[in-house]
Amino acid sequence: MTQIALVCAAGIGDALITSIAAHELRKLGHSVTVFSPHLMGFGSWLEKGDYLPYSQDWSETLRSFDSVLLQHDNTPRARSIVALRKAGLPVSIFYTNYRTSKHGPLESGFDVPFDEGKNMVENTCAALKQLFAIETRGDNVLLPPSHLTHRKHNQRVLIHPTSTSENKNWLRQRFFRLAQKLERRGFEPLFILSPKERDLWPASLNAPHYPTLADLASAIYESGAFIGNDSGPAHIASYLSIPLAVICQGRQMPLWSPGWHRPLLIRPPRWVPNIKGMRLRQEKWKYFITTKHVLNKTSLLLELNENN
Repeated sequence: MTQIALVCAAGIGDALITSIAAHELRKLGHSVTVFSPHLMGFGSWLEKGDYLPYSQDWSETLRSFDSVLLQHDNTPRARSIVALRKAGLPVSIFYTNYRTSKHGPLESGFDVPFDEGKNMVENTCAALKQLFAIETRGDNVLLPPSHLTHRKHNQRVLIHPTSTSENKNWLRQRFFRLAQKLERRGFEPLFILSPKERDLWPASLNAPHYPTLADLASAIYESGAFIGNDSGPAHIASYLSIPLAVICQGRQMPLWSPGWHRPLLIRPPRWVPNIKGMRLRQEKWKYFITTKHVLNKTSLLLELNENN
């Protein structure tokens, strides 16, 4: 049995996408250990296998494996793992934004540069076909527990107003107004906030506590729809086939767009310029997306959701 180490990039979405490889390689009989700071938080949702946090000493940790599969995210961690090739460790690399000047020449049969015109799920499936001759639809290591009911609360709309970067977030006050308008239309909007984020938002906000990623995934799985920024929870919703809308600047889409159940992408109007020196579209994009526009764009999504 081949012992394979799969090293995911740091984000929740990264782990969900890269774990497609773990699921498929396990089906072929390989033993795959997945390294991620997040996946263990999904608890009972995870298929059988080994899941570990990041190592403090990759050279020591990876020496017991036959090969390594790495999602290269241009961090010192990724570069240190690539360097282990010199010690004879077979390392296959998924490059999300390969540049010859930055990464050097590709190693044939081991390295796959992603197509930035396709989303990460499509790229990962294509890379598995290229490296391992695996045909896959993109299933990963998450399995919804049997006691849950898909979209049980059809009128519930989960709203995720944050992300890993403030520049990726739509305006807070407009999220408030959107929730109010949805409630007037008979929906039940609930906010998703981490414990640290919760202290920065009004105490009156309807934001249930989800102690673990397993709890969050369960809430998403049983909700009717999801609206948020480009973030990890949006990828969870996409994987679980929950109708979703993603409010985004749009510069890095479609590469980072949730790639299972396709989202409704809500972006600033095309006429917003990105004047050299001003970076208007890049830095002020959120001001050009109104609450009314988001509500109008998501109305069809929510109406279809009600009827299904």
